[in-house]
Amino acid sequence: MTATTEWNIAQLERHLADGAVYTAHWTVNLEDQGETAGAYGSVGFSDPDPADFTPYDELTKEQVIGWVKDALGEEQVTSVEESLANQIQEKLNPTDSSGIP
Repeated sequence: MTATTEWNIAQLERHLADGAVYTAHWTVNLEDQGETAGAYGSVGFSDPDPADFTPYDELTKEQVIGWVKDALGEEQVTSVEESLANQIQEKLNPTDSSGIP
């Protein structure tokens, strides 16, 4: 089974006057071999370039996820995804345990 990673937008915060999004709350979930792991975060944005502005009601999930990944940077995106993969590997091949004998 191939691992699947899914990025989503949980919430957007915007200015009502112009519809400019200033914060995106994101989630990412990884599923592999029947196990799942997830992460949540948020990123802030500066004011948009008026020449490249998309009205709020025309934004797409893919566009906003692109903004999130650009704001995080390639290194951080990779780090988040690797952390989730490590969590799944720990579930599949535990190295620690707890309990009472």
